[in-house]
Amino acid sequence: MDELLEGSGYAAQCSAIPWMTRDRFPWNLNPMIKKMHSGAKQLSRICDEIIEKRRAERDAGERAEKHDLLDKLLHLDEVDLRGNLITFLIAGSDTTAMTVAWCLYYLALYPGVQDKARAEVDGLGHDPDTIEDLDELVYVKCCILEALRLQPPGVLLLNECTHDTELNGHRIPSGTKVTTLLHKAMITEAQGGKNFDPERWLLPDGSSIDQARVRDHLAFGGGPRQCPGQNMAIKEAVKFWFYVIELSRCKY
Repeated sequence: MDELLEGSGYAAQCSAIPWMTRDRFPWNLNPMIKKMHSGAKQLSRICDEIIEKRRAERDAGERAEKHDLLDKLLHLDEVDLRGNLITFLIAGSDTTAMTVAWCLYYLALYPGVQDKARAEVDGLGHDPDTIEDLDELVYVKCCILEALRLQPPGVLLLNECTHDTELNGHRIPSGTKVTTLLHKAMITEAQGGKNFDPERWLLPDGSSIDQARVRDHLAFGGGPRQCPGQNMAIKEAVKFWFYVIELSRCKY
């Protein structure tokens, strides 16, 4: 894993000239490129072993009462299933940690928001041991969503235009590669600007979270390739923040 991450970091710096990252002569003489491809192959083997074991358990009837995210994806072909599993293993730890860190900053910067989140935490009255408990922490979740809007852990989205279109007066031909800068896209006036306001994620009557807006949160991408771990990541962050708010006070 370390080799893959180290090599991938180098490859990201070469993204403007992607042919330099290929696993072929002479580019694979570069030790960093070697590390990346060696780590990727090892990770693929690990994922294949996990998939094979899980399918064997399913076929033997050993998972009749167990259902997790991998179980739900076993119908996919090998390439798609392996790709999703690699995403689960390496793509969620640093992004969630960064979101939690930024939320720490904003709660320290806005003590009124922190007090409101603390009142909700105290109102629950016990540790959030179930999904239902986490769903009760509506305002804390709004804080996480707003921190994600202002400081998305992902830098950009890469898409390809599938048909001729026009965007803001600019013609974009079919086949054009389109890069969306997430931070810039989510601090426009239409998205709420740069103000930290967790309540923008609530319905107009304030009764619950606007789920339609959450589904369209650009921090997780969009369409059929939207982050499959979106709900899990948010719940992880909410649970972490429950204990931070319960046991400490953030000061700037």
